Amino acid sequence: MSHNSPEVFIGIDIGSVSTNTVVVTLDKEILEEHYTRTKGQPLETARDVLADVLSRYPIEIIRVVAATGTGGKTIAPLIGAYFTNEVIAQSKAVEYFHPDVRTVIEMGGEDAKLILLAPDDTAVRSQESGVRSKKIRVEDFAM
Repeated sequence: MSHNSPEVFIGIDIGSVSTNTVVVTLDKEILEEHYTRTKGQPLETARDVLADVLSRYPIEIIRVVAATGTGGKTIAPLIGAYFTNEVIAQSKAVEYFHPDVRTVIEMGGEDAKLILLAPDDTAVRSQESGVRSKKIRVEDFAM
C-alpha cells in the first residue's frame, strides 16, 4: 500500500450481474478495484470479494465500508456497512468525475435508470486545493 493515509475506505456495489468493489485512501487514491461476476449468487460473491479484500487490510485502518446496489441493502447491516441508494451514489460519482454532465443513463442487470441532474448553486471551495467545485443535485429520475 503506497499511500500517505493509513486509513482506507471500501465501497461495494452488489448487483444482480456483478459485484464491483473499490478500496480508496482519504486522498481518493484507488488502491484496488474489482469487477466480479455474481453468477446468480450476489450475496455469496460479495462475501467472497470482501473476505479477499479484507485479507490485505487490517481492520484498524478501515475507516468506512459503504454498500449500494440491489444486494447492498441486504448486506450492509450484516457487515456494519453504510447503505447508499444507487441513484445518490451515481449522482455523487458524476459530480466528482464529470461535474458538467446533466443526464445519466445506467443499464443494470435488473433495471435501467434515467437520472436528470441540475446545478446546485452552492459552490464549495476545496480545503486542500482552494479550487471551487461544481455541486449537482438529482432533479428527477426514473427506473
